[in-house]
This record gives sequence, structure tokens and C-alpha cells, in this order.
Amino acid sequence: MPIGKFVIREPLLPQQANGKRERGKVERRERLYEAALALFRSQGYEGTTVADITRRAGLAKGTFFNYFPTKDAVLRYLGAREVGRLGASTLAANGSSSLAKLKRLMSALGASLEKDRDLVSLIFRSGVTVPELLAGDAGGFSIQPAASLLIRQAQRTGEINPDFDPDMLAAALDALYLQQLVRWCESEQSYPLPERLTGIVDLLLLGITPAGPKR
Repeated sequence: MPIGKFVIREPLLPQQANGKRERGKVERRERLYEAALALFRSQGYEGTTVADITRRAGLAKGTFFNYFPTKDAVLRYLGAREVGRLGASTLAANGSSSLAKLKRLMSALGASLEKDRDLVSLIFRSGVTVPELLAGDAGGFSIQPAASLLIRQAQRTGEINPDFDPDMLAAALDALYLQQLVRWCESEQSYPLPERLTGIVDLLLLGITPAGPKR
């Protein structure tokens, strides 16, 4: 789904692929991803080899590199997959305001990432590069595309001041979100990520809602 210069890419599931060959490719990618994630959780990232992953997935070792250039790429796919999946489902939902959808997205994303804190931390410790940040990728964790669309919708319905550039607001929200994500990964104390992420929506966007009628 294109949004200005951004594109929201919902992960393609096997049942959504067109044609037997495409379905096979998607199924193999998902098998490798699920096998890798299970092994990373059970025996650690460093303790898992590509051979371990392909053996668990029931595929030839060389197949791995047709879908992921490195083990690190599997970790980054985790972010892109969850952001894409949750972003697409949030945008497709009916019956809520755009701001409510944005907060629901942040809450669902926080709850999903909480399940794999150690793996998410690995991604940021390995280093998200400046080009990735400038490209709006952030190791697969950027929410800019979905945020940009929801902010535009909120401006049309009067929830957010329409005078602000929606892409600039989306970039600012993305920066706050990534900052909180990194702080959560580095914190020695555990705290609820969903609450922290929904809080930054209020912090940034409620301050720019249209003012009420003058008395």
C-alpha cells in the first residue's frame, strides 16, 4: 500500500501467494523464519547455526541463503514482519478513530515485541545504521508508513491540526518510538512496553489537537 514516499508491506502468507511456485517460496521463507526464531529462543542466537536452522526447517542448507543473506537478516525480518502484519491489520480495522487505531497499533506492537526482548535487543546492539534510519527502515522496525497514513486520516477528520506536515509528524513519532524501544531494550528493570508506546502518541499528538471553542 503506497503512502506518499512510503510503502506499507504486509508480510505475504502462503495462502495469499499467487501460484504454486510463489506459495512454495513464501512457505519456505516462513519455515526458515519460524525455525530460526524457535532456535534463537531455545539455544540462543550465537549458539544457533544456519545448519541448525535448515535442519529444523527440513530444508537443504543452501536454501537458507535464497531467502536470508545472513542470520542477522532473520532478526531484522522479525521487525519488518511484525510491523507490517500489525500495521496492515490496524489499517483494515473499522469502527475506530484514526488516533485510536494508532494507539492500538503501538500497543499491539509493544505486546508482540515483549515476547522477544532478547532478540530485539540483539538487533539494536548489532547496530542500526544511519542509512537505514534515513531510509525510514531502522532495522525493519520503523512505523513511519502506517503512522503517516493514520495521521493523514486523523487530519481529515479533525483529530489533528491539518496545518502540520503528516510525514514530519510520522517521522517525529517514529523517532520517539525508536528511542523508547532502545531504552526498553537497555533497561535493567522490566516495564510494560505497550503502555510506554501508547504514551508517546499522547505526548506528541494530543498537544496538536484542535483547540476547543473560545469562551
